Amino acid sequence: MPKIVNPSDMASHQSGDGWKIITLADASHIGEAVMVARHWYLDPGTTGPLEVHGNAEQLLYVIKGGGIAIVGEKRLPLERETVLWLEPGDRYQFEAHGDGLEILQGFTPGE
Repeated sequence: MPKIVNPSDMASHQSGDGWKIITLADASHIGEAVMVARHWYLDPGTTGPLEVHGNAEQLLYVIKGGGIAIVGEKRLPLERETVLWLEPGDRYQFEAHGDGLEILQGFTPGE
């Protein structure tokens, strides 16, 4: 059955100096632990938190802006409409440049 999650149902999952992550959908919205969707916002010049999802493959899509994805020792350029695929256990962090960075993240639970 289709489900809609309204903005009033979304909550800030994490936040720091110049960045925030809003959970768009997870088990509390969907009713079962099938997927998690998050929207990342990073101000220009901001570095986000170090993240790792042990058992989850992830797809990250750059909505707006640009910067760098730091995955392990690699520094990967990000620009609008870039897709980044991460494997389970990848440690990653984002640096926002220019106009900041917005990313849509989707992964299966099982961290």
